[in-house]
Amino acid sequence: MDLVEERRELLYSASPISVLPNEILSTLFHELQRATRATGKPMVPHAEIILSHVCSHWRAVVLSLPSMWCVFHRDGRLIFNDRAFKLDKQTEARLAAYLDRSGEHPFDFWVKLEPTRKHFRCDDQLTVTPLLSVIRPHLHRFRVFHLLLGVQLLPEEFRKMLAMASVPLLEICAICPDLIQAHVRYSTGTEFDIFQGGAPSLKYLRLDETSLFVLRPPLQTVVHLRIERRLEEGVFWIPNGVLAEIFALPNLQTLSLFGDIFAFQAGGENDSDVPNRPIHAQNLRHIRSTGTYITLYLYSHVLAPSLESITLSGLEAGNSKEISASSIPNHAVFPSLRVVAITAAWIGFPNDLRALQIIMSQNVEELIFWEGTAYTRPKEVFRTLVGANGMPSSRQKIKKATLSMPFSDSKEIGYYHQFIQARPNLEVLRVPPACLQPLTDFMDGLPSSIKIQAIDDSEPLLPLCWLPGPEWLDTEEDPFLDCHVYGF
Repeated sequence: MDLVEERRELLYSASPISVLPNEILSTLFHELQRATRATGKPMVPHAEIILSHVCSHWRAVVLSLPSMWCVFHRDGRLIFNDRAFKLDKQTEARLAAYLDRSGEHPFDFWVKLEPTRKHFRCDDQLTVTPLLSVIRPHLHRFRVFHLLLGVQLLPEEFRKMLAMASVPLLEICAICPDLIQAHVRYSTGTEFDIFQGGAPSLKYLRLDETSLFVLRPPLQTVVHLRIERRLEEGVFWIPNGVLAEIFALPNLQTLSLFGDIFAFQAGGENDSDVPNRPIHAQNLRHIRSTGTYITLYLYSHVLAPSLESITLSGLEAGNSKEISASSIPNHAVFPSLRVVAITAAWIGFPNDLRALQIIMSQNVEELIFWEGTAYTRPKEVFRTLVGANGMPSSRQKIKKATLSMPFSDSKEIGYYHQFIQARPNLEVLRVPPACLQPLTDFMDGLPSSIKIQAIDDSEPLLPLCWLPGPEWLDTEEDPFLDCHVYGF
């Protein structure tokens, strides 16, 4: 034992904490580990590593607890050398140690890797052989497999490994490589279908549209499905028939579709892709989408008796085919719909306004207009909400509203007043803090029965979003909480 280690041992033996039983130490260690993950971004070095280097006794206790080592988190860069992207040796060694020390406990794998180079050549390679050799024997106990790659490459060996894998404990899976492949078409082939050995516990699945093209994971047990474009660039469009299959999934409760990813959104709708009978989405409770055409598809072809919330983000091109309430069939009734949220770069072109009017004709009790940009047209939006655009006024059932649209003068504050007057059942209204400044006349004439609150931007108000936390270590921001909408 060297002098530093000897001094460390003497200091520990003289400390009151040295007499604590191992059971209490174990509880304290787990609580410290949980607290350091509170933001969803564990501190570096990680708590378990720090604890294992305090003294020999603490190290022995930490190493005896497999549950301290069953979560691996890495958010960093891939190194580029020899014309290939590689994991650094330290990360490979740390992953191997965690897998060994966690024993047979269910294992959580949270990894996000970005390249050190921004641009790629078609002959650049992603070398993941060491990573594959480390995780392959342990896939059967993975509870989380969350891999975000910004390298636009996915080696064939990686896909083949996942194709043969059996993952009976896997509950959370995200594979987003952001592939760039010219002239790829969506195929129903099964050559690279992943998890053919079985994934009976899979509940949460996140893909970008490129991984949906080439990986084809099993969807029958999925409860929460996210298909979200992560890049500004993209050449893929998924056929409408795939959207019909998704809506019909038997266990699907939440669906998030981000980006211009379906063929009909590009004006290329094919009559053969239009369902000839209603699609039954019996368990669907929440849907998020960019653009109004997915909403139109939902209202035109889907029966969703359990649908509780709709979140819209983004906009349509100004020359898109016009939407009208008369184009919606009589069966488009969602008796459970209570919350409508409009977020990010939603502008308010005629199509958007008509879609909003159609949505608000349901039994909506809460309206959220979140993070409106400078391009949002408050006048047109408010006119739509109060039925002043030649369209039927929505039912007066809204009890709670969050309106973060910008305003610059008393006339625009008047739009808020018009909205309030058209909502006799309104109980709570959240508005930008500037509305409540003493120099504004926002509060003049408002009914005392309405509770007026300032919007707190630190608390996302969307009915459905994924935020980092102690049990959720995805450090990438939810795209519906970001003002920038890709693909438009």
